Amino acid sequence: MLAAALLLPLVELFVAIQVGQAIGGLAVFALLVLGSGIGMLVLRSQGRSAWRAVREAASTGRPPSRDLADAAVLMLAGVLLIVPGFVTDAVALLLLLPFTRPLARKPVERFLRRAAADQVSVRTAFVRGPQFPPGAQFPPGAGTPGQQRFGPGFGRSDVVEGEVVDDDKRG
Repeated sequence: MLAAALLLPLVELFVAIQVGQAIGGLAVFALLVLGSGIGMLVLRSQGRSAWRAVREAASTGRPPSRDLADAAVLMLAGVLLIVPGFVTDAVALLLLLPFTRPLARKPVERFLRRAAADQVSVRTAFVRGPQFPPGAQFPPGAGTPGQQRFGPGFGRSDVVEGEVVDDDKRG
């Protein structure tokens, strides 16, 4: 991944020089600026729809939908269009086309599902949810939900008193 990040600018520069020799430097500059402008428009419109989809999914507690994955792929296309270069623009155009977008959408959907599952497991581990309302009575010896998950002593509110000892012997 690091090698690709370091190699991409060199590839972009090589391609830009080759295209510039074919159509001229001013035309290359104009195409790169046009691509960046289109990328900003795509990112702006898809960013709004993606943000709406994220808020809706989070508020309802449902896993990310196909719409959210589509919006994420389109936002990635917008970012790639903003980055100056013909190679990134070509990849962005592939992401923008409706018949090639599903190829990129599947990995994004898997990533979003895993991220949502991780968030839910972390949230339920540390937040007392509706299954354990405040004041819930647990069977004797069962402990609280936190103690059941993480062992005795977790989630206790006991105060432990002590003193700070400075091990640094400065004389």
